Parts: sequence; structure tokens; C-alpha cells
Amino acid sequence: RAASRGGTGLANGADVGAIGENVATVALAERYDLAAGGVGGPDSTWLGQVAAADSRTSVVTLGASYSYRTDDVPPAAELIPGWTVLGDAITNTTSHQGITLGLAYPFLNRKMSVGLTGRYDWRASETEGNDSAFNFSLSAAAKPWEPVTLALGINNALDLGYPDTRRLVDFGVRWEPGEYLGLEGELTTEWMGDPIEESLAEHVGVDVGVTTWLRLSAGWQHEAGDHKGGGGRALVSEKAELDYSLGGEVGSEPARLWHGVDVR
Repeated sequence: RAASRGGTGLANGADVGAIGENVATVALAERYDLAAGGVGGPDSTWLGQVAAADSRTSVVTLGASYSYRTDDVPPAAELIPGWTVLGDAITNTTSHQGITLGLAYPFLNRKMSVGLTGRYDWRASETEGNDSAFNFSLSAAAKPWEPVTLALGINNALDLGYPDTRRLVDFGVRWEPGEYLGLEGELTTEWMGDPIEESLAEHVGVDVGVTTWLRLSAGWQHEAGDHKGGGGRALVSEKAELDYSLGGEVGSEPARLWHGVDVR
């Protein structure tokens, strides 16, 4: 869902696909959600994910997700073999898998919450071999007044050098005055790095309900000089939603586009 919303979702409790970052936000409302989806994109990228969250059964919110991704990103220069057969393409097919488990505790009548998430990742690469790592994240969320949600996340707090994870600090704000409109903004920066000059990223997303069963979305993000835009539409009912998202890098040649579909 985040592909069409500029990568936002930290302050959106309805986006259980981002349970690794926003478990505290999910705890601000009673819900039971199950989501499954996939993304296809450049570098032969295919991603599948399932996620679930339960903030209704008890006061403690539980969340979990599993993701599997394959891609073929060109290896770094130092990893290219010293010799190759003329005409053979150098491939670096890699599989990435991750399991996330999180819990959050709301208080002040679900006006605030704090969360803790643990994640175990493992990968297998043609040129880089196998690797795995465990890490944890912290999150907090608050609703100072009903239409507004504030969220803060510290992702991958441990510095383990695992290639698939980034140590980030995220701050998000979502304004949702009714069921037909949602605006969200998010700032992301490196954790324990040089945040302002090197790694500050901006994300903006919007949801607009056209009818009771159709919602449109759009978003934009900027990071390290690159701009990405996206859009999507969702079919909505009382019990389920079907989302389609399209995102891409602005000005890339050839075009680098991501297509995503998920069901909640």
C-alpha cells in the first residue's frame, strides 16, 4: 500500500503491512487485520508478504509479518568474479526473507502507545553467500486530538552491518478528518549518522475516497537526490479492501516501475 503513498505508513494504523515500523500506531484503535500482497519491479524484483495485527483480544497489541523477496541487483565491483566466459551475463540472484514479531501497549484510553518489534532476516546470494541477523525496533504513537496521529520509530537499533537493513529514525504525521480523506507526511534519517546533510528523506501521501467503495491514493518521496512518485486505487468494503499501486523513479531511463497488489 505504501508504494502509492510515497512510502508513508508509519502514522497509519490501518497499514498492517508496515507492522515492523508502526506497531505502536496500530495499537491506538481496536482492530483485527490480516493482509497479504506482492510487488514486482526492476532488477527482477518480486516480493510477497503476509501480515497480521490484533489489538482487540487484549490490551496488548500483537503483530507479525513474513516477507520473501528475490532480486538480481548487480554485485559490487569487488564481488565480480575475476574471470567470466565471454558473452555470459554476470548474475547475482539473491533471496531475502524476514520474520517480524511486535507488541505494543496503549494507555490514556488509547491516546498514546509504545511498541517493541523484533526482526530476524536471512539471505542467500550468488556472489555474497549466506548471511542472517536479528535486530529490534522501537516505536511510539499518539493522538493529541482525534483527526491527528503522530508516530516515531527507531528502526534496527543495533549496528550489525547486515546488508538488508538500515538504521533509521522516522517521524510521521497523519491527518484524517473523516473516512474520505487522509493526508500523511514522514521524515526519515539515518540513526547515529549524519542526518541532515546526507540522509534526510521526505515522504508525502494522500488518500481520497471517491465513493463508499472506491478510494484513490497518490504520493511522492525524495531521498539522496532521487524522486519517486506513485498512485493507486482501492476497492473498499466493510470487511475487505483490494489495493493496486504503481510507483516509479522520476526521470529514470529506462523506466523503473513497481506494481503492487494487496488484499486486507
